[in-house]
Amino acid sequence: MNKNFATLKNNVAQEIQDTSSSMLSLIGTYINNRYFQILRAINWQNIRTDYQLTTTAGTQDYVLPDDFGKEIYVHDSTNNRELSRVELQDLVRNYPSGLTSTGTVYRYVIYDDTVQNQPASASTLSIVSSSASDTSQTVLVRGISSNVEITEEVTLSGTTSVTTSNSFSRVKAISKSANTAGKVTITAGSTTIAVLAPKVLESRYKKIKFHYVPNQALTISIPYIIKPLPMVEDEDYPIIDIADLIEMGAKADALRYKKQYTKAQVYEALFTKGLAEYIWDMENQPNRVPLFQPEPYDRENLV
Repeated sequence: MNKNFATLKNNVAQEIQDTSSSMLSLIGTYINNRYFQILRAINWQNIRTDYQLTTTAGTQDYVLPDDFGKEIYVHDSTNNRELSRVELQDLVRNYPSGLTSTGTVYRYVIYDDTVQNQPASASTLSIVSSSASDTSQTVLVRGISSNVEITEEVTLSGTTSVTTSNSFSRVKAISKSANTAGKVTITAGSTTIAVLAPKVLESRYKKIKFHYVPNQALTISIPYIIKPLPMVEDEDYPIIDIADLIEMGAKADALRYKKQYTKAQVYEALFTKGLAEYIWDMENQPNRVPLFQPEPYDRENLV
């Protein structure tokens, strides 16, 4: 039977006979590590089929949803054209003079970034929470100011905006000192730089870049594999029924931390055996026939 995050942490803490708050916090990390270890091992997939975005003429980059994992495909529904994925390095190398040229979209890049948008010009940053109770947490900004990398830390003032002393031409990272009650929004003038959810401590985004830069509004369909998020709240629970397996792995980690190596080895062996059995059960589908689906070379990617 599945268990919530609080139950998992308490069960592991009872096993190692340490229920201190600091240990429970560490156990929470072990639980999430094992959770994602299992999900990677079974290649867990849950697909959002209805995601679409609409491009704006002249805009090349777009922020993808927080739970975006991997795209299944990217399709220009307006022109009934499937787009080709390329790596950012290859795009820069192959189109040095046309990287930001406007035209028909043939290809795309998926990449990671720390902000939604960069400041349009060197600007101070305004930082505000959606909750009046957020007055003790600090926000750290790392970026480029006058061609030099600097950091600046500001303390939140609830729903009253606070402004950095420095002007940033480029933002490299944004982080919070602790969880907040509200979401924290960072802007440079009218440009939204980042939005940090209450339980998110650092700014990270998945983005898509189109090439060429769209010259019209396009409807782009992007069904994608949903990325599971870590368990944070006590009421959170694993997306699949693997709580007992997670617990065994976390117990091994916690006992190893406590230098109880013999007991840790026992739980590690139980975890390894349980994971192998779970993978077998997932893959043993008698009515499934694996098929090889070759893809032709995409001639349009030469454009």
